[in-house]
Amino acid sequence: MTVTAKPQPAYALPFHTPHRSPLQAVYVTQALQHGHLRPNGPFFQRARSWLADHTGAGQVVLTNSCTAAMEIAALALELGPADEVIVPTFTFCASATAFERTGARIVFCDIDPSTMMLNPADLKRHLSNRTRVIVVTHYGGASAEMEAILVIAKKRGIQIVEDAAQGFGTTRADRPLGSFGAFGAYSFHETKVVSCGQGGALAVNTNDPALLDRVTSIVERGTDFARVRSGEKAFYEWTGPGSSFQMGELEAAILCAELEALQDNLAARRRIALKLLKGIAELSLPLSILTPDAQTNSNFHFVPVLARSASKAGDLIAHLQTCGIDCRQHYVPLHLSPRAKTKGYNREVLPAAEQTWDRMVRLPVHTDMSEQDVGTLLAALNAWMG
Repeated sequence: MTVTAKPQPAYALPFHTPHRSPLQAVYVTQALQHGHLRPNGPFFQRARSWLADHTGAGQVVLTNSCTAAMEIAALALELGPADEVIVPTFTFCASATAFERTGARIVFCDIDPSTMMLNPADLKRHLSNRTRVIVVTHYGGASAEMEAILVIAKKRGIQIVEDAAQGFGTTRADRPLGSFGAFGAYSFHETKVVSCGQGGALAVNTNDPALLDRVTSIVERGTDFARVRSGEKAFYEWTGPGSSFQMGELEAAILCAELEALQDNLAARRRIALKLLKGIAELSLPLSILTPDAQTNSNFHFVPVLARSASKAGDLIAHLQTCGIDCRQHYVPLHLSPRAKTKGYNREVLPAAEQTWDRMVRLPVHTDMSEQDVGTLLAALNAWMG
């Protein structure tokens, strides 16, 4: 028997529409004409240089995904079964699997329900003499409380890896997210603020020569080919773990167009988001709006709100979708997942995440939205309250 997947409904107001710079087609055509479509072509180098300037990173690796960027960081840190990695439970599974693949044990940490991000107070509770890495996930275009987390990590000599998949274009105290830890991972997936369809990047924020050499070897698929390219050697050899993590030239061409249009993209998102937030506040809805703190200049990946109960969140989503507006919930906490139970991770209760995740509703923000769309969304919210 053939099972046909049920088609997703088409919404008058989609949850996300990727930003599309007019230069995408121009740059892709140029890439096809020059013909260097593997990594390290002209657009690849151009995008990498742009990102290095933007993030201030000493080294930037263009990757085929944010997951790949996280995996490079995990391999470079040479983690193993004796090590523990603290991960906020409310995050995408790649924040854990990238490190679990090294053999390290994942320790899940609770969140601050006012931000849905790692809670520094709960972080302290999970530290041990085996803790080697703290993964910080920046959520929804907002920033985690990096100052407190950095103090905790520095005191114990723990490395920080920032999962900034949703945070490209956001700054905290005028510093780009992804620039605080030893590594910062970005996503350029089609669902993100800046998109090349499928891609990512790793910002390497360290001067440790051994760590930098390991990153280079890993990116060169576990070889010392970089020394051949520089003329130091006549042939390359297998030196360690690695894989084919890098982005291709066509994706890099699309990415260049989007990076160069970043400020226009962010300005449009901000205009839409602020109008939506102002309208929600004026309606006095029974929703808690999760807004970035004063130190954060957000990319407004979406607008997250918390309903008073899971059933109210479900009612709101159903109502908006009936009105032709797509909105979403998000992650089930990882410590509640079948994988975590199988591995025996964190059998304890993490109450903030457990009491908030199913009350979350993400409202759309994207550059294809008009002021009329915002008005339609606000009218639908008002009708739900009524």
